[in-house]
Amino acid sequence: MNNAQNRTKGKRSSRSSASNRRHLAPFWTRLPSASLIAASLLKSGRRALPATALALCIGGVITGGYYSYQWATHAPRFAISSLQFSGNERSSEAVLEELMQLEAGTNIFLVDIDALEERLESSPWISHAEVSRDLPNSLEIEVSEERAVALVDLEGLYLANESGELFKKASSTDKLDGLTIITGLTRSEFVSAPSESQAKIEFALQAATTFASSSARPTIGEIHLDASHGITLITYEEAIAIHLGNPLLAELEDRYQAFDSAWNALGAEEHAAVRVFRIADRTPSDRVTVAFAGN
Repeated sequence: MNNAQNRTKGKRSSRSSASNRRHLAPFWTRLPSASLIAASLLKSGRRALPATALALCIGGVITGGYYSYQWATHAPRFAISSLQFSGNERSSEAVLEELMQLEAGTNIFLVDIDALEERLESSPWISHAEVSRDLPNSLEIEVSEERAVALVDLEGLYLANESGELFKKASSTDKLDGLTIITGLTRSEFVSAPSESQAKIEFALQAATTFASSSARPTIGEIHLDASHGITLITYEEAIAIHLGNPLLAELEDRYQAFDSAWNALGAEEHAAVRVFRIADRTPSDRVTVAFAGN
């Protein structure tokens, strides 16, 4: 019985399949209409157009950029032919050009600005350099030069700026006239404690500047620093020592007023004979000790 049933089911399936095959429509009749296909293609094209246009634009930019770069970096119009210097009061243009090591005909877009600035700053006289392009073929070079305000004796003379920094060993070609000499520091002291030594030099320069604010006072030629006795100003003429002790910067003017009182009380002959003014720490302005030659 089961076999008969199975055969019956199989026949039914065969007839059903045959019936389906007989009633299936031809393939071409089941295709979308021509208008629907055209509409779909048009819609897909519109969607792809922005990406295609973007790709074309990017390609054009890259290609144009490449040829523009090639033209700009090889055109004779952009070969450097002019150097404009400013700020160089001490350093001649010839010296600065030599430092820059710029080859003739260098393209302005290919020049290494950072390297030029480093070469300029390799000079001890140049504290800062700034180089900029001025198209089509010029470079502008602005330098800041060190200003020597004193000589520091450290088993050899060194030039110091207003901040107390030593930037160069003095040589016979340097202009040393009129520079105050700072003595009392040792080379070993400076090497072992450079920051503290620089602070002492800067304070000494401030002390000399404050003293020079009055034209009635004698010119200072040397500043001596001593760990025990403090700071001493020594005049350029007559080598008069003015011992200030260890004042704070804010106390300097009081010390100088004490000096002024004693100095103005002396006559011309006494000015020539005086050798020492000693102003003790934290004493009234009338407590100034004066020593004369032969005393």
